[in-house]
Amino acid sequence: MSYNIRHGLNTQNKSNLVRVGQLIREQRADIIGIQEIDSVTARSQGRNQVQALAKATGLNAVFGRAVTEAQGGHGLAILSRHPIIASQTLPLPSPETGANRVLLCAYVELPGGKTVRFCTAKLDPHSIQNRLAQAAAITALLKDSIQPVVWVGDLHGHTDDPVIRQMARYWRYAGVNNDGVTFPDLVSRFDYIMTRPNGEFGQIAYRIVEENVTSDHYPVMATFRLR
Repeated sequence: MSYNIRHGLNTQNKSNLVRVGQLIREQRADIIGIQEIDSVTARSQGRNQVQALAKATGLNAVFGRAVTEAQGGHGLAILSRHPIIASQTLPLPSPETGANRVLLCAYVELPGGKTVRFCTAKLDPHSIQNRLAQAAAITALLKDSIQPVVWVGDLHGHTDDPVIRQMARYWRYAGVNNDGVTFPDLVSRFDYIMTRPNGEFGQIAYRIVEENVTSDHYPVMATFRLR
């Protein structure tokens, strides 16, 4: 699953982290990449949202800080039903002025002992040049990974966007033949689940959870078989 939770605020700017946890439990995803999550910021009343979601869902969790604020910070998180044996937060470039962006990766041990590298990112929504540079950096960081790779995130571009066209040269995105939107305010698809086109994963299903009360983004889900 990939889910931009809008800092735990619903579309009326009311705190609804409890509902975020409930939605994740209802969908029964095994691994979730979360964007726009706070850690003890003033906006979230000093709450550690990663710990709160881990407790609410019963999942393992790691946090990747992208931006440090006067109080706390915000960034990305990964939740996993399976053990997370290591994680890393990698900086992404911004050739033009913009907020710090990072790629958060978790090494997840699946039943049977195989390990996959699951990553998440949120690209710069304001600069196409930054998004192109960040997408290229993610490809450089992940394309030769020893472990099977799934990476997910809010890429802030519809399927005809230059960033998505660039990524499609190196990655296969789930639901490529699905014309659904994930950011209904702009009737656009911003949220993606990517795998390498080398056949290490076989896609079984893809689904957009069309629920835009909890956040302004829809969660997206894909089911894969590791070959």
